[in-house]
Amino acid sequence: MPHRYRFDDVQIDLQSFRLLKAGKVVPVEPKALNLLVFLAENRGRLVERRELIDAVWGDAFVTGHVLNYAIGQLRKGLTDDPKNPKYIETVPTLGYRFIADVEVELPNEAVKAPMPATLERILGKTTAPPQSPAESSVPVAGEGVREASSRLRRTVAVFLGIALLGIAAGVLFWIKGRGGRLSGSESIRSLAVLPLANLSGDSSQDYLADGTTDQLITGLGQISALRVISRTTAMVYKNAHKPLPQIAKELDVDAIVEGSVERSGDRIRIAAQLIAAPADKQLWAHSYEGDLADILGLQSQVASAVADQIRIKLTAREHTQLADTRQVNPRAYDAYLKGHFFEQNTPETLQKSIQFYKQAVELDPKFARAYVGLARDYNYLAGTETVPPGEAAANADAAIARALELDPDLAEAYDERAWTLQIYRWDFTDADRDFRHALELDPGSSDAHSGLSANAAILTRTDESLREIRKAMELDPLSLEINADYCRSLWVLRKYDEAIAQCQATLELDPNFKYALSYMGEFYARKGKYAEAHKVWERYGGCDASCMAMRDEIYGAPGVAGAFDAWLKAQKEQPDAFFLAQAYTGLGRKDEAFSWIEKAYETRAGMEELRFLSIDPDFDSLRSDPRFDAFLRHAGLPPQPRDILAQADRPSN
Repeated sequence: MPHRYRFDDVQIDLQSFRLLKAGKVVPVEPKALNLLVFLAENRGRLVERRELIDAVWGDAFVTGHVLNYAIGQLRKGLTDDPKNPKYIETVPTLGYRFIADVEVELPNEAVKAPMPATLERILGKTTAPPQSPAESSVPVAGEGVREASSRLRRTVAVFLGIALLGIAAGVLFWIKGRGGRLSGSESIRSLAVLPLANLSGDSSQDYLADGTTDQLITGLGQISALRVISRTTAMVYKNAHKPLPQIAKELDVDAIVEGSVERSGDRIRIAAQLIAAPADKQLWAHSYEGDLADILGLQSQVASAVADQIRIKLTAREHTQLADTRQVNPRAYDAYLKGHFFEQNTPETLQKSIQFYKQAVELDPKFARAYVGLARDYNYLAGTETVPPGEAAANADAAIARALELDPDLAEAYDERAWTLQIYRWDFTDADRDFRHALELDPGSSDAHSGLSANAAILTRTDESLREIRKAMELDPLSLEINADYCRSLWVLRKYDEAIAQCQATLELDPNFKYALSYMGEFYARKGKYAEAHKVWERYGGCDASCMAMRDEIYGAPGVAGAFDAWLKAQKEQPDAFFLAQAYTGLGRKDEAFSWIEKAYETRAGMEELRFLSIDPDFDSLRSDPRFDAFLRHAGLPPQPRDILAQADRPSN
């Protein structure tokens, strides 16, 4: 029996199961329409988020992200402003309330009243309560609903028969060796793990959800046949209310893993689901619960289940890596995650991070990853020049040695040791070995691909350097650091125009990113585009008129003679040795340039920049001087490639 629900110019036609507004069909997904029916039936009542999910999605596991997406679809279709709603009112943190008057339209009449039936009754899931003779003699809306329910049940029976035939066909397919897992999973070769939601009801526990996300990415990234988007890019989508197919398209992945983490004392529950894109189809969902001490095992179970569902063939080593069931001291793990949370590139946050990592290893002396965190922080601190590079490298060495003693197959330990060897030891051969071994253990490490790219550039393996940094970009496309590293790599390899284009792309992600602004200003100036360079330096900040003139003189602008010496005389503190080496090289004052190169090397303050000296374009004017090759030999840097200038702006493949 046809019937509709009406409010304003909106109709929900239950017979054709369509949503219409002003007589036009509004395209919404079936679950979203079921959601609207349930809200309308409960007009005026606050419906909590959990109740909505249970009513519309039943036993299927879905996260709040799915509910938010469905609500967003309805609001868009109904042109309902969430800040000034006419239909669906948001009750922050709790749920939603339908606030419009609703009419139930039956043949030849319309009754304006609160909805008389529940969604379960409409779908035939429960039996309507018995009516008294007096009630049954009056033609009320409930009779139409029950008759519609009967019709829907018959329709459902037909669809169930079709579904059973489909299941039987699927079983036969499996018997023939073609099935055994969920449909469509065989095409999944790339995925992203979105930041897991914190359902603990305490925002201070966000670090636990973020840490679990990180470990799932690391676990899945160890599978060589699967491309997994790295953590930095994945975290950009934290609290991003976008449809999953859109996210998958932006990241160029076949599937999405999303879920939640809920902690209660020392108990933890991890729920996850695998969604195929672009169909937005759930392939798998499950939840895992245990003690916080078992969290590594729980994370491994989730990663293993995802790998199983997408039919990825694992190597023996990958099976072993994913089967990590080691226990960890809950308080130590808590401290480790807090250390990871504070691991930001400022002296203050790094010192906090170091304290948490130290606390973690004191509580659990066998916690290898915490030692890697310590090593990483010491290396970062050396970069801020708040700790002498030699002291920082020694501390990093000791922490890495302990980590590898505890876990000889820990990929991140080899990755961090490789960076130490490359930046502070200039042992490029052993750094190459460690980066490659890290990638054998964890092919999804964008950091190791980036490090191997830098190493290949230093050793003048141009094609390999570009190939590796592009792999890093594929894994971590929204990482500002990797985007800037790509920009610098192109510049060092004499692909100047491409370098400028890549810097521009990086600044589109963050217009104020300091590294990209620094590179961009220099690149424009090197190309003689001084006006463009000035605009970039203004955005960078801290460069007044005398600073601009000083930079112009360094980069060869006419009419600014003496600007550098005037600026230098006015400085209260002497600039760092490497900057002065660059400046005197640009000014053509070779004796002073070589003197400051030597000082930068002796003080170890310029180790990170000097490692590229063999190929750095900033020092091209010194290459014909015998002192240049002599310094490279003395410092243990690779010899300069004689054909390097011929590579300028050669198109890259």
